[in-house]
Amino acid sequence: MSAIEIVDLAPSDFEHFVLTAHGFWGEAPEIGMEQVHHALRRAMLARLDGEDIGAAAVIDFPLTLPGGSRVAMDGVTWVGVAATARRRGALRAMMDRCLRSARDRDIPVLGLGASESSIYRRFGYGVASHIGSAAIDTAHAALRISFHDPGRLRFVPLHDAVPLWRDIESRQVDRTGGILRSADHWRVGIARNETPDGKIAPMTVVAHEDAAGVLDGFANYRVELRWADGLSDGIVHLTELTALNLDAHLALWQHVLEMDLIEHVEMWRFWLDDPLQQLVADPRRLRVSTRDDLHLRVVDVVALLSARRYSREDSLVIEVRDDACADVAGRYRVEGGLDGAIAARTNATADVVLDAAALGSMLLGDVSAAALQRADIVQEEREGAVRRASAMFSWSPRPWLNHMF
Repeated sequence: MSAIEIVDLAPSDFEHFVLTAHGFWGEAPEIGMEQVHHALRRAMLARLDGEDIGAAAVIDFPLTLPGGSRVAMDGVTWVGVAATARRRGALRAMMDRCLRSARDRDIPVLGLGASESSIYRRFGYGVASHIGSAAIDTAHAALRISFHDPGRLRFVPLHDAVPLWRDIESRQVDRTGGILRSADHWRVGIARNETPDGKIAPMTVVAHEDAAGVLDGFANYRVELRWADGLSDGIVHLTELTALNLDAHLALWQHVLEMDLIEHVEMWRFWLDDPLQQLVADPRRLRVSTRDDLHLRVVDVVALLSARRYSREDSLVIEVRDDACADVAGRYRVEGGLDGAIAARTNATADVVLDAAALGSMLLGDVSAAALQRADIVQEEREGAVRRASAMFSWSPRPWLNHMF
């Protein structure tokens, strides 16, 4: 059998890449797909005997770490392998290329959203955050406290919303696990949501301003008007709700929960620490299911451990094992707390031992060292070290990836 060749594409080939990758999934072309290639920064095809059998691409995203600092992340996306070329090594070859590219460009972390959660751990990716799907009937969505908005809401034309979205997203430094999207990336979202989808209307954008007129939040949603026996039974499909403070957050939620002709609100990407859960009068009526979300692959341990903050002031020696990347494997001492952190390689005896995927899982504070130890993924070398690591790496609020790429 011939060796698989990985071909790095020029930007002029990205449009062809998107069509090729989409064909591997066996799906009909999506609305707005013709815009996707503008958001990509790197793309590759896996070839075998001259035939394209695999595809993968990367989008540049700043990733927010615990404490608010941001690091560059390669967002791996549009990964697919032809159904006629399974188990020939195409996926591994592409994942290896993504890893080498990040190392060569000093990118400290890779991230992806897995179509199947069983695939990527063998390549060093760990589940770093979780997301919810939420639904509530508006008849049972009253808040347990009276809320009067000191600011105001206003509608924003969809094609005028990109600067607003980017401005608010850039100021949300407390949302661990969040990313910053380019204008091109936002425009892809517009292309996918500007036309009706069956009975679902185009996207509506509502912005919130505080009492001084400063923008501090937005909600994007699509309305599906339905009727049953002459009675309204509409649904608001809430795509995203982002706010910089509680007043804006509640005002935007109140808006979607109190719309005329709407009986149901559904949100596919619901933040698991959303204060709405504590504020609805009948919390059981807010139905939330949880799934894995952002998967992270550590590339530069020192850079990542130095950039984040820690809930407990402490010092630990962490031994990282990584069969795929010798540059990552080794022992690291991290000393840190709420005010800063220092990390460096060391020859000291390890307190805990874990693999690169486990470190990726712990990076945002959503998965504890103790939980990983109970699964025999983290080993404790010094008594009490796992408890200390769990306290040190924990973070509140829980991470929230604002957009799956």
